[in-house]
Order: sequence, then C-alpha cells, then structure tokens
Amino acid sequence: MEPTRINAHLTLREYRGGIRYGTDALLLASFVRGGRRARCADLGTGCGVIPLLLLVSGRCGEARGFEVQAEYAALAAENARDNGLDGRFAVVQGDIRSIGRLCPAGWADYVTANPPYLRADCGGRNADFVKYAAFHEHFGDIDDFARAAAYLLGTGGVFYTVYRPDRLARLLTALSAAGLEPKRLRFVRHSAASAVSLVLLEARLGGKPGLQIEPELVLYGPDGSESAACRRIYHRQE
Repeated sequence: MEPTRINAHLTLREYRGGIRYGTDALLLASFVRGGRRARCADLGTGCGVIPLLLLVSGRCGEARGFEVQAEYAALAAENARDNGLDGRFAVVQGDIRSIGRLCPAGWADYVTANPPYLRADCGGRNADFVKYAAFHEHFGDIDDFARAAAYLLGTGGVFYTVYRPDRLARLLTALSAAGLEPKRLRFVRHSAASAVSLVLLEARLGGKPGLQIEPELVLYGPDGSESAACRRIYHRQE
C-alpha cells in the first residue's frame, strides 16, 4: 500500500487492486455542513476517507466509522493513526443492520453514507467478493442505511448521502419510512451536456416538509477542463 496525498492535511492508504475511494466520496464530504463540535457517524466507511476529510476540514470534532469488512475496518483505523486522528476517529467493525449492537442510539449529530448503488441481484457477480459487496446491496440496502442513520441521530439530526439518480425514488421512499425528511438536494453532472450522474441529499430526522433544490454541480467544462467546483472538491484549490 502506498499513501496518496488527498490534500495538504491528509494522506490515505488503499489496497492495490481493492476498493478505492472515488469522486462520489469526495462529493459527499464537500456537501456536508458541520462544525468543530459535531459528532459524525459514517456508515460503510471503507478506508475512512469521508470522516477523515470532515475531521481535517473542521466539519466535525469526533467521528465513528462503521465497516462490515474486517480488512477495510483495519485500513480505516490505520489511516486514522497515520494522520494523527486515532484519538478522534474510532472504527467499529460490524454490520449496520445490527447498529443497535454497535453504538448507542442518538450518538451522532449527523450521519454520512456512500451506500452501494446496485441491487444484490443486479448484473454479473464480481469474482472478487470484496468489490462485489462494495457496489451491491449484499450487506444492506438503502432501507437498512436509512434505518441505521435514524437510530444514530437524535430528533433534528441530519443524514447526508450520495446516490444514483435512477434510484432517487427508492432513496426517498427509504428516507420517509425511517422518519427522515429530505431537506436539500443537489444534482451532479460530468458536464453541462451530460445526464445527471449522481444526487447528493440531506435529510433531517423528524424534519418538517420543505425541500431545497440547489444549483446543479457540473464537474467539467466543454473543453474537458475541471470546473472551479471540481478543483475545490479535489482539493486542487486550498
């Protein structure tokens, strides 16, 4: 494993040939609103990229990452130690479908999740189980993630997630069933001429109805160059 510098304050180790963090994780971290005293819980934390970014940017003061796959839970803990954040970021290895066994109810001020986007029965099965489980709903579907988020939040707490636009209706149904009211939505496009590729959504536990749709986030210009927003997300502008 070779460390990759994410920004001036954070480096991450990832497994060669394993699950790598992507644009969706960076987009989600940039979408979060939080403060230095906030407690963040990250569901399916992988290498820990989202809570670690939030810690170094001052958008939370303490974080817990929940990861079912033991090798990635260990990797997230290693990344926390490498960056001197192990005192503020605790990694819990376990299944978020049994969240009540992993953490006290209402622990978090906000919850983040970059959940699997594909149904367990969708498409061919990757021979690498770790990769298959990262992209398919083998260890829980969006209902499970929404229920876990609601358990971890107190009334008024916030859930942030990134999802595929073709499954937006499914996401909204899951949030409603868990008592999470959608409050802020942003569509992401690769370019102005391309279709929406991702959606970023903020929901509030026990919130009143009222959804704000933000201006679309376009990552690349007509000539293929990164937009200013994209450069900020990739930390090419500090």
